[in-house]
Amino acid sequence: MFVAGLALACLAGVATGLPAFAQAGKVPKTSAAAAKPAPSQQTMELVNQGNGLLDRKDFTGAVAAFQKAIQKDPTFAAAHRGLGIAWWRQGRLGAAWQELGSVARLEPDSAQAHYELGQVAWQIYSGRSDKAAANTGLAPADFRSIALSEIAKASSLEPHDFKMRLDLAELELDAGQKDQAQADALGAVALASSAAERSSAHVTLARAWSASGDEVRAQAEYKKAIEEDPSSGTAYLGLGEICLFQQNPAEAEKYFNQAIQASPDLAPAYAALAKLLAGSHQRGEALAMLQKAVALDPEDWQSQFELAKLLMEAGDAARAKDLLTKILAGQPNFLPAGEQLALLSLRQGDVAGAIARAQSLLAHNPRAAEGHRVLALAFWRERQTDASLAECAQALAVDPDSNSMLALQAVELWQTKRRQDARRVLRETAKRDPGILSPVTFCRLIVCGGADIQVVGDFLHQNRWILEPANSQ
Repeated sequence: MFVAGLALACLAGVATGLPAFAQAGKVPKTSAAAAKPAPSQQTMELVNQGNGLLDRKDFTGAVAAFQKAIQKDPTFAAAHRGLGIAWWRQGRLGAAWQELGSVARLEPDSAQAHYELGQVAWQIYSGRSDKAAANTGLAPADFRSIALSEIAKASSLEPHDFKMRLDLAELELDAGQKDQAQADALGAVALASSAAERSSAHVTLARAWSASGDEVRAQAEYKKAIEEDPSSGTAYLGLGEICLFQQNPAEAEKYFNQAIQASPDLAPAYAALAKLLAGSHQRGEALAMLQKAVALDPEDWQSQFELAKLLMEAGDAARAKDLLTKILAGQPNFLPAGEQLALLSLRQGDVAGAIARAQSLLAHNPRAAEGHRVLALAFWRERQTDASLAECAQALAVDPDSNSMLALQAVELWQTKRRQDARRVLRETAKRDPGILSPVTFCRLIVCGGADIQVVGDFLHQNRWILEPANSQ
């Protein structure tokens, strides 16, 4: 139920790109069973030099120092670990994976080695890094199960480590292992040694109960989290998400605002509030919230997408286009961004450009509702009514609740003299969203051109009674 990006924020590798102990350049403890002959003094000096360069953020120098240490002693785990961390800090996740994998093989009983390997695996998966995955010979999707197994191994080796247990619960939750997530989140609550730790464990347990459909227990855990730590914005955010699911937007808005007050830098809280405000047609306020969310988390491309849509509605086509282009560069298979770029072309009168983009979307997926929606709207603009209705039907077959397609279908059925069908479609759509009867909203949904405004106005005027009780019609 949480906004995308929050689900595994407690993982240090996701939040910072590095585990906390790596940031200090510390060498993790190894087990006695894994003890090996001591490396040479020169090798030790190179590793210490590399750690110092890491502290000074000289990653290129650190890589060189650790590589020299490995050349002198290929079995020295600390050198492989340092090189892995240096690659990680440079964003070379595939190379980091290889080196940290070497550490786990050299020190199979080191919980920290498995924990770090699990973290980098999760970062490759969560970023869907095809390039990083290609360097390992694995697909991005493989890395979620690898992350889960490595952190499970780490937690079994250090059963009293709070952070490992909590991260394991989060990974299990993401993998849909709800019962295991509940058990490990409960274990994390018992292992917590501070109010802040107990609060974060209660949040994870609440999310596990929510995933199981038990909102009552989830609410109770979120409230425990707030009792432990009144500044827990994530707990308020979770309560708001539950209220939204229970169709109580007023209460949800209250909790989202409390989340922002408690944690002013919590980007998902702004994104959640923006979604709520946009749904109630408070687009100006929603725009401001999304701008804040994107400023706080520049990697949140989902919020960037929602912001781009609102910017288009506000007339800021240039910025919207920049955002959509950026999203597609990082997420080339995210068809909704391509659809919005096509609609932008349509709004600017470039019907041929919109059609070309729609055909490109359908080349990715012939059944994509996004491509059929754009073609339906483009053909409507060109008054190719039959072709538009055919594309509209294909879009609705995939996404039957698309207000834009239902609105377009209604007005086109009306124009082709199928008045009864047109009224039926308009009535059912307006029951769900009465705002569709506003000429401004209707025109926005079907991307009206100058010649369409009068058509839409007449259609709505003649059907202005559509939601009146049957006995008054």
